[in-house]
Amino acid sequence: MGAGTGIFTKCLLETGVRDLVAIEPNNDMRNAGRSYLGESIDFINGSGEKPLLESKKYNLVTMASSFHWPDTNLVLKEFDRILKDDGVFAALWNLRLTERSPIESKIQIILTEKYNLKSRVSSGLSDIASNLRDILSDNGIFKSVLYVDAVEFIKRTCKKYMGAWRSVNDIQVELGAKNFAELLGGVEKIISNFPNVKVHYLTRAWIASK
Repeated sequence: MGAGTGIFTKCLLETGVRDLVAIEPNNDMRNAGRSYLGESIDFINGSGEKPLLESKKYNLVTMASSFHWPDTNLVLKEFDRILKDDGVFAALWNLRLTERSPIESKIQIILTEKYNLKSRVSSGLSDIASNLRDILSDNGIFKSVLYVDAVEFIKRTCKKYMGAWRSVNDIQVELGAKNFAELLGGVEKIISNFPNVKVHYLTRAWIASK
């Protein structure tokens, strides 16, 4: 759900999952996902609140860096409907630890000082993430909730780094198209003198079992 351009969908495919449906309400992102993954993956129009999927059919529902967008109560009711009786829901976020990278620290200063963007709604450190264990435990749908996290260090080429920035939906929404394009230009200028960018990620996941 909220598959975006297909980045996490590709991760699932690489683990060996084959019977998979990607749901994305945004036309541009959905088309980008189809282009990225090919026509073999069902990339369909829908949302967490209205996934338009069969009841009691799915073993796993995931939302990667997107569970903060929809109405929480509505999506959980829908997930309860489409998941099998022993199904699993996983919400995860993959946030950058910008303070560990000199380049990313410069970009963060631009976001804070020029655009007054002090926090990100999809950072995995938002209010919903702070209360997610209770949200998933107290709704009567899931029997258990497991939380896991991990830190990973990656060297990205400048091209791939810019590609990752272009897929950052929350900042794009908050800044608007004009300011976001201006930000991308600023990011590109900062990284232009480097062969690659060191990025530290903190992945946080909540795994709820029925």
